Amino acid sequence: MKNLHHLTVALLGSILTLVASAADEKPSSLQEFRHRVTGLFQPDRTNDLQKLVAQLPDVKLVSVDFAASEAVFSYDAATLGGGKPEKVLERLDNLVRTASRATFGIKPVCPTPHDKLTSVEISVLGLDCKGCALSAYEAVAKIDGVEQATASFREGRVNALIDGTKTKRESLVEALKKARVEVAEKP
Repeated sequence: MKNLHHLTVALLGSILTLVASAADEKPSSLQEFRHRVTGLFQPDRTNDLQKLVAQLPDVKLVSVDFAASEAVFSYDAATLGGGKPEKVLERLDNLVRTASRATFGIKPVCPTPHDKLTSVEISVLGLDCKGCALSAYEAVAKIDGVEQATASFREGRVNALIDGTKTKRESLVEALKKARVEVAEKP
C-alpha cells in the first residue's frame, strides 16, 4: 500500500510537470518573410548565406533568389522583434551582420519593380579575389538608389540595378575609384 501511494504521488507529480510545461509553451507562430540581402555579390555567396543562417537560433533560410538579391526566411516575428514588430527587421539585420562580420545584411524588399530600375554594367580591373570583389560591391551597394549589385572578379565587372531618380552611373564609377578599384572604361 505504501508503494502504491509513492507511485501515485510520483505519477501525479509527473503529470503536473507535463501540464505546467505544456502551458508554458506557446504555439509556434513561424512565418515566412521575404527580405533583401546585402552581400550577395556573386553566386557562391548563396552557400555562405546558407551556412551563416544555419548557425542563427530561431531563424531558418527557406530560399534564396540570387538574381533579385532576396531571400525568404522563416521565424517567429514576435520572438525575434522582442514583441515589437518594427524591431524585427532591425534585429534580424543585427544578427546577420554580427554573425557574418558585416559581410551580409538584411533590408526591406525593394519597393520599385525591377523592370523600372536601370541596369548598369561597369568593367573593372584588378579584382583578383573574393575580398576584392566584396570591396567593389560595397563601394556601389551603399549608394542611395542602388537596389541590387554584383561584383565578379572572374568576369571583371560590377553590375547594379539603380533607381535613376536617386543615382546615376557616374556616381557608381566615382565610388569605385574612391575605393581604389580601377575602372576599365571611361565613365
